[in-house]
Amino acid sequence: MSSRPSPADACHRVEIERGSAVAEFVMVSTLLIVLGLTIIQLALVLHVRNTLIDAASHGARYGALANRSVQDGAERTRLLIGQSLHYGFADQISATTSNVGGHELVVVTVRTRVPLLGLVPNGWELELTGQAVRYG
Repeated sequence: MSSRPSPADACHRVEIERGSAVAEFVMVSTLLIVLGLTIIQLALVLHVRNTLIDAASHGARYGALANRSVQDGAERTRLLIGQSLHYGFADQISATTSNVGGHELVVVTVRTRVPLLGLVPNGWELELTGQAVRYG
């Protein structure tokens, strides 16, 4: 024989579960907010990384021009990083040359920290390089 709950039992169960929707909403919404902020921060880190790579590459190409020096490329990289992101990312920029296959190679290196919270460079170390061949 199956026993059916009485109407009194059903009312008691509803009374016990009263307020549980609020608690569930708080738990689920907190999880979704943390997940959303994590995705946004990851996108920001990738944006910063790609922007630094582009600035280093552009600085190397600028320094490889016939009427420019290697230090001009480093300064151009610093300017691009400062205008695109923040000058805090442009603290450690070096520019060197080397010979590859009989051609002079201009290498611009950017060392900075990855942003862990917002755009403040406070995370782990990141080293990016841009290279360009100087012809002529």
